[in-house]
Amino acid sequence: MSLRVRLNLLIALIMILFLIGLSITLMKSSKKAIEEGVESSHRVTLQLLDTFITSSVQNPEWGYTHQVIQPFLVELGHVRSNIISLYDLNNHLLYQSPESTYRQEITPPLWFKNYMTPPQELNAKIIKYGRLIVESAPEGAIREAWYHTRSFMYISLIVFLLMNIFVYMLLGRWLSSINPLLKGIEDFGQGNLKTRLPKFDVPDFQKIATNFNKMGQSLEKFLNENKILALISQQTADAIMILDADQKINFWNHSAENMFGFKKKEVLGKSVKLIVPKNKLGELKSNLSYTHKNKKIQNLETRRVTKSKKIIDVSISISPFYDPDKKEVIGDIVSMRDISEKLKAERSKKALDQNRKLTGIIREKIEDERRSLARELHDELGQYVSAIKIFTQNIKNQAKGNDLIATSAESVTSAANQIYDGMHNIIRKLRPGSLDNLGLVETINDLVGVWQKQYPSMKITFKHNKVENLSEEISINIYRIIQEGMNNCLKHADASEVHIDLIADKRYLKISFRDNGKGFDTKILKSSKQFGIAGMRERIQGLNGKFELQSNEKGTIITGLIPIKKK
Repeated sequence: MSLRVRLNLLIALIMILFLIGLSITLMKSSKKAIEEGVESSHRVTLQLLDTFITSSVQNPEWGYTHQVIQPFLVELGHVRSNIISLYDLNNHLLYQSPESTYRQEITPPLWFKNYMTPPQELNAKIIKYGRLIVESAPEGAIREAWYHTRSFMYISLIVFLLMNIFVYMLLGRWLSSINPLLKGIEDFGQGNLKTRLPKFDVPDFQKIATNFNKMGQSLEKFLNENKILALISQQTADAIMILDADQKINFWNHSAENMFGFKKKEVLGKSVKLIVPKNKLGELKSNLSYTHKNKKIQNLETRRVTKSKKIIDVSISISPFYDPDKKEVIGDIVSMRDISEKLKAERSKKALDQNRKLTGIIREKIEDERRSLARELHDELGQYVSAIKIFTQNIKNQAKGNDLIATSAESVTSAANQIYDGMHNIIRKLRPGSLDNLGLVETINDLVGVWQKQYPSMKITFKHNKVENLSEEISINIYRIIQEGMNNCLKHADASEVHIDLIADKRYLKISFRDNGKGFDTKILKSSKQFGIAGMRERIQGLNGKFELQSNEKGTIITGLIPIKKK
C-alpha cells in the first residue's frame, strides 16, 4: 500500500472519529432539548388545565366540569408533546386529543427512538363526574430530531467524501517529489540498473538522488561488462565449458546442453571425462597438460560422447584459465563446435563429386561407343547396303524381258533403301554426325525439323542466339537433354506447343524447354521410377550447372543454367 493511500486512510479515520464524536454530541444535545421541551410543555399543559378547572368550579352556571371541559379540549386540539384523555366516572373515554402530525412522513429508526425518548410524564386530575389524564408524547419532537440528525449525516457524508478527494489530490501533489524516488529505488531493487533519479527541489532529496545515481552508474558499468561476457557465452553457437584445476566442470552453457544432452545441474562439479570417449582420454590428458603450460590449442578435430552415448565429431579450442592475482593457471576454457554434419556433408559432397565424375566418364565412354558404333554402321553396313543396291540394279538391267526377275530385283532395291533409311535414323540417334560437323544449333534445328514432320499437329519452336565454340561435353549433353525433354513431352504431356530456347552469354549457357501440356506433381518424382527428368538433372548438375523444374496444369518448364566451357 502506497504512502499516499496510507496517509489518506489515516486522515479519513481521523475525520470519521471526529464526525462520530460530533454526531454523538449532537444527539445528546437533541435528547436533552427533547427532555426539556417535553417537560416544559407538560408543565404548561397542566397549568392550563388547572386554570380552566378552577374557573369552571367558580362558575357553576357553566355546567358540570366534565361537560364544560370537553368542548374546550376539542377546540384546543393537539397539545405539543402531550396527549390529554377525558374519562367519565365509569371509566369510559369521552375524549382524547389527537396525536402530533408534525413530520409524520418521517419514521426514525428504533434505536434512535429508544435513545431519544425521555422518561414518561403521566398526571391524572379528578374532576366532578370525571377524570382527566395528561401524559407526555414526544414522537413529534423525536421525528424532528431525526430529520435534523439525518440531514447532518448526509451533509457530513458529502463533506467527508469531498474532503477525502481533496486530501488525496493534495497528498498527491505534496508527495509528487517522493514518488520518483520510491519508483527509482523499486526499479533498482528489481535489477534495472539504468534507473536514474531526477533533480529535486528539496535539498535532502537531491542529495539522495545524486548519490543514488552515482551508485547506479558504477554498478551498471560493472554489470554490463559481466553481462556481455555472459551473453556471449550463453548465446554463442559453440559449446563452452570451464574446467577447474581438477578437470571438473564448473561452467556449462546452453549450447553445451543442446550438443551433449546434459543439463547444467547434471554436469556441474563432475569430471570432464563424462563426455570423453575412452579411446580419447589419453589425448585429453595430453591436451590439458599442454594448456597448463599457458599455451592454447586451436580447432583440434576430435570426438566426444553425448548423454545418449552417441559419438560426435567436434572441433575443440582450449585456452588456459589464468588468474592474474595468483599468477597461475587455475583451469581451462574449452569451446567446442559440432562438426558431424559438416564432415558428413563433406563426405557426401566428395562422394557425389566422385559419382558425378564417374557418371561423366561413363557417359563419355557411352558417347564414344555410340560414335564408334555409328561410324561402323555408316562405313560397314552402309557399304553393304549400297552394294546390294548396285547388285540388284545390275540384275534388273540384265533381266530385261523377264518381268518376274525385274520385279524381284525392284523389291530388293526398295528393301535396301528402307534398311538404309532405318540405319541413318539409328545413326542419328546414336550420334548425329551434324553435331561434329555443323555444331549444336544446326543439329537441334535438324532434330526439330524431323519432329515437326513426324508430328505436324504440334507447334515446335527453337530460339537461340549466337551459340558457338562450346565444348564437346556441353554440346552432346545439351543435345541429349533436349532429346529426353521431347521424349517425355510426347509420352506424357499431351501438349500442342513446345518451345526450346538456347541462350548464351560470356559466362553461362541457359537452356529452356517449355510445353503447354497437362503437367504433373513434382512431389512424386522421388518415388517415381521415371528416370528421364532425373537424367536431365544429373546431366546439368554434372556440368556444374543449376537445374530448375516447374510444372502445373498449364504446362511444364525445365530450365538449366550451365557455365560455358569453350573448345
